[in-house]
This record gives sequence, C-alpha cells and structure tokens, in this order.
Amino acid sequence: MTKTHWRKILETDYLGGFDLDDGKGNFREIDATIKKAERREVKDQNGNNETCLVIEFTDKDIKPMILNVTNSRMLEKLFKSSYIEDWEGKTIRIGTEKVRAFGEWHNALRVRNFIPKPKNTDIICSDCGGVVKGRGKATAQIVADNAVKEFGQPVCLDCWEKRKAVTEQYANELGEKPEQLGGMLGELPDPREAE
Repeated sequence: MTKTHWRKILETDYLGGFDLDDGKGNFREIDATIKKAERREVKDQNGNNETCLVIEFTDKDIKPMILNVTNSRMLEKLFKSSYIEDWEGKTIRIGTEKVRAFGEWHNALRVRNFIPKPKNTDIICSDCGGVVKGRGKATAQIVADNAVKEFGQPVCLDCWEKRKAVTEQYANELGEKPEQLGGMLGELPDPREAE
C-alpha cells in the first residue's frame, strides 16, 4: 500500500526530500534539466527572509530547488564551472541522503555525483532499424503498440505495409484469406486511423 508523507499535504514552494518519498518508505531519484539558477529571497523556517541560490527546472512538475553549499559544489564539479549561467540546460540526478541537522535526522536533497544519460524515447523498427513515426492522429506509440499486437514486435509504417503485402501475397498463393493466416493481418485497424 502506498502512503502519503505529511509534508506533501502542506503547500510548499520548493523541492524537499519528502517530494521524492515513494510512499513505501523509500525515496526515488529524479532527473531534472536546469532552466535557470538565480539569487532569490526565500522564507526560512521562522518566516524570516533569507537570500538563497535557487535552481528552476524545465519540467513544470518539479518544484524549484534551494541549493546548499554541498549541492552547489557538486554542480560546479559536474559542469566544471562555478558560474551559474553555465549550468543552464544541463541535466542532473537528484536523490536524498540521511543527514543530521538542527539536532535531528532529515532526508536532505543531494545532487548525485554523475550526469545522467539522456533517455532515448525513440521507438526503433525491428525490421529496418529506423525510427517508428506516427502519421495523422496515430502517434508513434500507437503505431508501435498496434504493430506489437499484430506482428509481435514494433515496426514502422513502411515495414508494416511491406509485411501486409507479403502476407497478402502468401495468402493468395495458398488460396486463403489473409485473416486466416494466424491473425497477422486484418484483426487490428490500420494504425493511421487511430481516434
């Protein structure tokens, strides 16, 4: 069962360790691309103004993060620059670490000591090795999902047409309908006609 950390209920403007709580007693790590770093006045725990270094992220779902000296030094090390303008557009991995502060243990945010590899979101055609692309209302994911259902693997629309032609030719040679050849053709709508 997933549980809710009490700090997630309270409105907070800045990223905290509790935001990475997975609800099962563990903390996930996130990759975030820095949109900008800037000096900003923020309220401390007592409601007093404090000048901090804050980074904002390109992903609107990730709150801005107040950088302490430890995380600032890590960014300087990762990007080989102490200038905050050089950090813009760079992707970091953020996790948590148990630290003792103010007489108590906390799950502090930590910038990890490596630059995460970019995630390849392209779907590759198993026939030609090209990128599966969408057409019309059908996204690349819809095309790939329908191809997997029909052929057992993702294929691009060009290879889909080639497979369809081969299946129809084979069916004609056998004197059967294409639908009778194990469902390789005709069971699913053309992915280009997705709603």
